[in-house]
Amino acid sequence: MLNPTVCSRSNLYLNQHLVQLKGQTASLFIHYWGAKPQHKGNSPHTHSFFEICYVLDGAGVYYHDGVTYPLRTGTLYCSKPESRHYIQSEEGMQLLFFALEPNEAECSETFLSDFRQLCGHAHLFIPNADQSAPALIWQALLLQASQANERNQEPIALLAYSLVLSCLHLFQQHSFSPEAALPAVVSEYAGTLKQARSYIQAHLSEKIAIGDVAQNVHLSERQLSRFMAEELGQSFPSVVKTERIKRAAYLLGYTDLPLKQIAEDTGFESIHYFTQVFTREMGTPPSAFRKKCLNAEAVDAYIHTYLAQVAKRYQKE
Repeated sequence: MLNPTVCSRSNLYLNQHLVQLKGQTASLFIHYWGAKPQHKGNSPHTHSFFEICYVLDGAGVYYHDGVTYPLRTGTLYCSKPESRHYIQSEEGMQLLFFALEPNEAECSETFLSDFRQLCGHAHLFIPNADQSAPALIWQALLLQASQANERNQEPIALLAYSLVLSCLHLFQQHSFSPEAALPAVVSEYAGTLKQARSYIQAHLSEKIAIGDVAQNVHLSERQLSRFMAEELGQSFPSVVKTERIKRAAYLLGYTDLPLKQIAEDTGFESIHYFTQVFTREMGTPPSAFRKKCLNAEAVDAYIHTYLAQVAKRYQKE
């Protein structure tokens, strides 16, 4: 099994260097990577992206939208966007996980078609995946990432990309159904707004101008601003700030990166300003947030509460 040192070092490297994965068929934004040696559970929560998890060792229970699944060594499963879920384990599990979201504008139509079909399945759960390609690639990735240097950066990126695609492919093999229904498009602007958010997420460490985002999605600044107000209930600066806070919260909860690095990676000009904004938005300073989330696994619950508050705030305006 992977020791705590390998888990810690690989977490640091992957979350700092492999946020964007690009290949011939897909471009993917990774919200976070994680490897927990003794994961004992978390509170019920939802999130807006896919989270793929693998039980490397141990046993527990996974609750997903009212269905209870037994977790044991070799289990591979996926939590879908907006699904309410949580896990419990008396002895603790060695759990590997990552959260992903496709950058649709940079993905092939074949990949997007397969991905959307996968989204139509209610439950993505494989109980005996210990000898599967994802399980073997995942462990190799963490071992390589824990010993990262200038010479093996490219192999690590290739392993990470292969891991994501192999997980999706395995779920497709186990879940394929011609009758799977695709989720309905909520708005004609949904794809454009998703592309805009993907651009923002990919450039959080930089100063983000509305003109650059508008140009990327082939809209005028006025159109983009209006669409965000109508469809998201937020102004452009608010959307950017929300994405910065979300990313910072994930890095605080799932990595050991120093506050200075997190502030830089999420586009804050100083630790002081980062602390000020994060405290105001999340109701607790970054250092205190990290301590609260270290054992309680409350990161997603905090972010869900924050996003709900943001939505409520702009409904009143």
